Amino acid sequence: MAIALIALLIPGSVFPASRRSLFYLWESGHLFLFFLGCYLFYICFPRIQTYSFARQSVILLSATLCFVVMIEGLQNYIADKPPAFTDIIGDFAGSLLFLATHSRLSGKRNQLLYITAFLLTAFVLWLVFRALTDELLVKYQFPCLADFETPFEHSRFEGKTGQGRQNSEQAFNGRHSLRLSLLPGSWSGMTLKYFPADWRDYNQLHFAVYNPEQQPVSLHFSIHDKWHEQGGKPYSDRYSRDFLLPAGWTRIQIPLIEVLAGPQTRQMDLSQISGLGFFVVRETRSLTLYLDAIWLE
Repeated sequence: MAIALIALLIPGSVFPASRRSLFYLWESGHLFLFFLGCYLFYICFPRIQTYSFARQSVILLSATLCFVVMIEGLQNYIADKPPAFTDIIGDFAGSLLFLATHSRLSGKRNQLLYITAFLLTAFVLWLVFRALTDELLVKYQFPCLADFETPFEHSRFEGKTGQGRQNSEQAFNGRHSLRLSLLPGSWSGMTLKYFPADWRDYNQLHFAVYNPEQQPVSLHFSIHDKWHEQGGKPYSDRYSRDFLLPAGWTRIQIPLIEVLAGPQTRQMDLSQISGLGFFVVRETRSLTLYLDAIWLE
């Protein structure tokens, strides 16, 4: 039990970005840890079983809340990991799953408890399934990095100043694109992070962007490799370029020889590409763009 607690304090980011399923499987350990913790609590304090089931539930869920605060606080202090909503859901899912199991084995029926435990547990395991499914799709689709014809491709993007969702309002190829909803601010956008990293066998990157506004929009695009993420690297240690997008669709092609020479003090490592950034700068209003057909050739 102590080993499991210590393991959860290790950040899931130790896993490579290409293995999101391992990250979410690691994070789902919260569910199993709290289920096991409740079981051990009943063994160590058998008197609790003489209480009414309602009182047992209050005791266990109160203890769960205390441990959630403790674990999330320690993760933040030791691993510099802020509290995560998915971790908290996993913690309470484990405790509720134990209560539901204990209730069932005791011959009691509590449909609300069963449904709540099932939904929270399904949410935790759904994240693992979604990541594993998209990992397989990424490998199958390559050298297509994303064309948004499958439902999980938007999860390849991350960003706190933007949100990406599959949509059928606009499409350059096929029937879907990614709708980028960008917040006002000095920098607003999202980064494509999950794709095969080795681009050495390809000559150019191309993608399409749709601007629904009548006025042109300036898109700031960047590419960085694994070495840029090691810390302490200036922004100039990546490839970056601005594109002026008129109304409608714009097809953008970028020779990888330009990407290779992107960093000012070295060459880009085309075998370890790790992120593509799509941003707008100094926008004073919310902005929507549509992204489609991100390919290497």
